[in-house]
Amino acid sequence: MKRYIGYIVILLFTVFYGCGRERGVDPLRRSRVDGLNKEAFVNRYRDPQRCLDCSQQALKYIHDSLPEYVDGRLRACNNMAFAYFLMSDYPEANQMLDMVEKTITSVETQPTASPMENGDIELVISNLLRARLLQRNCQIADSYRLLYDIGRSGTLERNDDNLLYNYAQTEYYITLLTLNFHYRNGKEQDVMSTIREVERRREGLKVDYAQDMALNYALAYGLQSAGESLKALEYCEKNFDILDRLSFMRVPGDTVSAFCLYNYANTLQMTASICKSMPGTIPADSVLSLYDEARRCFFNYGDPYQMLGGVTSTARYALLIGDTLFAHEVIREWQALRGTWTPFAAPKMELEYFDLLIRSNIAKSPAENRRWYEHRYEIQEYITRNEEEDFALQNSLDMAQRRSRLMTIFSMALGTLLVALAVLAVLLWRNALRLRREKRQLEAAKRRDVERIANVETCLSVMRHDVSPFIGYLRNPNLSAELRDEVLSQLLRTFDNIKNWTSLSIPSGLVFSASHFVLQEVFDDVSRMVISPRKGVVLDFQATDAIVWGDRLLVTIMLRNLVNNALQHTENGSVNIVETRPAASPSPAASPSGQEKNKEEFVEIVVTDTGVGMSEEQKENLFRADRPSGDHGFGLILCRYIVKKHDDNTRRGCRIWAESTLGEGTAMHVVLSS
Repeated sequence: MKRYIGYIVILLFTVFYGCGRERGVDPLRRSRVDGLNKEAFVNRYRDPQRCLDCSQQALKYIHDSLPEYVDGRLRACNNMAFAYFLMSDYPEANQMLDMVEKTITSVETQPTASPMENGDIELVISNLLRARLLQRNCQIADSYRLLYDIGRSGTLERNDDNLLYNYAQTEYYITLLTLNFHYRNGKEQDVMSTIREVERRREGLKVDYAQDMALNYALAYGLQSAGESLKALEYCEKNFDILDRLSFMRVPGDTVSAFCLYNYANTLQMTASICKSMPGTIPADSVLSLYDEARRCFFNYGDPYQMLGGVTSTARYALLIGDTLFAHEVIREWQALRGTWTPFAAPKMELEYFDLLIRSNIAKSPAENRRWYEHRYEIQEYITRNEEEDFALQNSLDMAQRRSRLMTIFSMALGTLLVALAVLAVLLWRNALRLRREKRQLEAAKRRDVERIANVETCLSVMRHDVSPFIGYLRNPNLSAELRDEVLSQLLRTFDNIKNWTSLSIPSGLVFSASHFVLQEVFDDVSRMVISPRKGVVLDFQATDAIVWGDRLLVTIMLRNLVNNALQHTENGSVNIVETRPAASPSPAASPSGQEKNKEEFVEIVVTDTGVGMSEEQKENLFRADRPSGDHGFGLILCRYIVKKHDDNTRRGCRIWAESTLGEGTAMHVVLSS
């Protein structure tokens, strides 16, 4: 019973776990595919056939049990393509590469397809191998185009913490060096820049011993082609050190012999080529032995491409040193193994082979020699066409890069110019504002200076006008004591007005001190301070309860001058001082905001007399400091300044104006803030 309960619990857990977890790749099944792909990758040089077998098992398992594992399928296809490449089975290699591209395209174009993590880098690895295949077929223009696009894509520069990215970077530089120094013979411009870039990044480009030795070989080939033979020998020695660490050179024929055999043969052949370029360093027989040992290693490895390379390099050097018999032996061994010639997509190597056949005089008949010439001519024509296409492509891409650089420089220069113009415009704008502000300040100062000058001139003119009559009276010896006192009183009031005027006109003079005060108190003070009215003139201050916002002293001075002026020009009748609240804006025109002010914001004081009145011209010049209005002197000008000071400090629309009819009297209106 307990056993059945346990089975039920396990079943329920499995059901709920299976229904609740997210849909994705089963990690256990994925690990099996990853294991097969890893074994295939490790054996890509050691045993290409084993690499194929593991990759095929991975693809079969994915097809049967894990169809959604796209990354595993891409890795298996790339492993198989590389194995076919090492076995010189180029059609099968291209078929695997096409499958990689189709798989990525189908995933990207179908929204419901399973996601992939390594699609971009697997596509780069696939294109790098395709570039290698194109190189072997001497389609160097197409190979260069692929490498150019890979370099411009930026995929290799992501620095992703992933073995595939490091592997792809290493393969990129190996493929680029092979293209430049083997298939182009180092003829393109600035070939050493590529070598310097690879050497600079050398320490970061480690995947495994196979990649390490392949990169060393590519660098040695490039340096030897560029004439730096001693530096090339250093990279060959590095490969021999790696092989020694792997025990291959101490115990030949171990479990990694196939992997080591390939790199050992490559390094031997490169060492022989370097020694060949340094005559007198090593005896010719020793160099030939190096070539021959490399050839035998390639034969044991079994790659037809490398086998043909070993044959041509060995036999060519044998002919160079005069060992014709050995050269013929090497050639016949290859002919016996290969049979009649059939192209296998290695035109450059095959061209060297036919050159060797023709130079060796090994032909059995003139007809055979003629066939060799025909094959050589066909291959040479094919290679020449591809070299011309590559040259044209390089020129077009170089021109495009130059145009791009020029456009970049032009854009940067234009951007810099625009920024400079913007900064200059801002500086000019700020300078214009500063000049405008200074201009306004100068104009204001000029107006103040003109006004001060006008005040001085007016002061002198009015002083002469106002004081002269009093001096004339005082010089009269028959003037009565009562009249003399009256004249002295008027003269003192005139000087008092002049003092108040100068205090208000000079900036450092009287200080405006605002507060709320009762207007009736000002009425009482002024009634005690003004001159006595003539006989037959009534002075009437009407009571008020208004509160004024302003300077009490200045308002007192202003009202006293208005009342004194009214009394001075009134021979009979009355002078009335009243306060009234304006019904609307104090100005006859509309206020600046276009709306009428609240009448409770203002207090209007009206001083009305029944005196001589004024003409229109007198009213126009009544408050002008530069054109004083005759008998009115400083009094009204002083009043105008006091009102202006109130308006400047309160910003409430304070003002003063006169209403008068010649011969009938005058009414002076003053509006202050309440």
